[in-house]
Amino acid sequence: MARIQPLTPWVDLTTRRGSLRFRSRLRGADRHVFAVDLYSHLRESHPDTHVGYWVFALPEGEAETEIGMDLTIIGPGSLWRQTSSGREAALDSWSNPAYVFDPVIGIQLVLRNRRGRVLENRFVAGRVADPEVLRSYYRRVHAGQAYTPTEPFLFELHAAMLHRLEKLFLAHIPKAGRVLDAGCGRSLFTEIRPAWPFAIVAADVDHDLLRSRQTEYPDLRWVTAGAQPLAFRSGVFDALFAGELVEHLPDPRPGVAEFRRVLKKGGMLILTTPNRLRLANLADRSERPFSPDHLSELSYDEVRSLLQAEGFEVLQATGLHLELCLNWLSRAPKLDRLQRGWNRPWAVPLMRALLAAGALAPRYSLDMIFVARAV
Repeated sequence: MARIQPLTPWVDLTTRRGSLRFRSRLRGADRHVFAVDLYSHLRESHPDTHVGYWVFALPEGEAETEIGMDLTIIGPGSLWRQTSSGREAALDSWSNPAYVFDPVIGIQLVLRNRRGRVLENRFVAGRVADPEVLRSYYRRVHAGQAYTPTEPFLFELHAAMLHRLEKLFLAHIPKAGRVLDAGCGRSLFTEIRPAWPFAIVAADVDHDLLRSRQTEYPDLRWVTAGAQPLAFRSGVFDALFAGELVEHLPDPRPGVAEFRRVLKKGGMLILTTPNRLRLANLADRSERPFSPDHLSELSYDEVRSLLQAEGFEVLQATGLHLELCLNWLSRAPKLDRLQRGWNRPWAVPLMRALLAAGALAPRYSLDMIFVARAV
């Protein structure tokens, strides 16, 4: 039985203020050390991306605890334990006043014994849905990056995605039709093949990137425009591709409504997005985002419900990768070995097999692909 169980799966830190609740079950509480440790999600590098840690005493037996947060000024008093008599300060802390915010902060609830051994580490996502934070993150981290990762897993995941998408694009986008690649980045259409039997309008907010892509791929129409709202008239596209886009929006619902608005009746939507309730998160009982800039990951059922609610009929749904190679027996966070210690060339055949297996159980897959028709 877990000794620390978050009751708050994520915290909205857009205003830099928030709170989280968790349940603890401790015998011999005085023999344990509990800390709330904050890092940039998936970019843990002390001290640069380390917000800080704050140590608190926990009560004996079963109890619920609320931790308050105020990160407008980062210091010893930024986190506190909220009690019936008011704020209880941390017993010990370290903090980084110079921390530069990322879109997602990993809030780790860490329980150790007195010798420092980690007994449990529970994850809560802190989301900072601030457009300037997102822009700053992309400038610092993603500037100039292409779709050519050096790690085998990401390379294989991307290759498998391109293979699936080529078949879906050719099957569902009408010849001589007009398709919008919303939030295109470098545009996956150009990564798959140089020419298509339909016209592509590729839209993104990164003007400099689009200008360079225009030189390489002049047959596409490159448009500097955001994804919500879309800068196009209603009912002008025969198809729309939203590749790894909705998870970056603070609220996916208005974005999907915009997809429907610009599509003709009967127009096709092809959408890919990571699965909030993929197998690793279910095993870990957490909602750990797949990437540091994912503000709104959705589950398989949530995507289906959202598409239907916004005027789409779901025709097909498939998945990529089942995270079966977890550290199942460890008390540490449940993580996919193929994305970490086994992320080596020797494991590529296993990666390919499990990437394909995602189609067998898309509800639990790492990434999802939906094909839907505007009704």
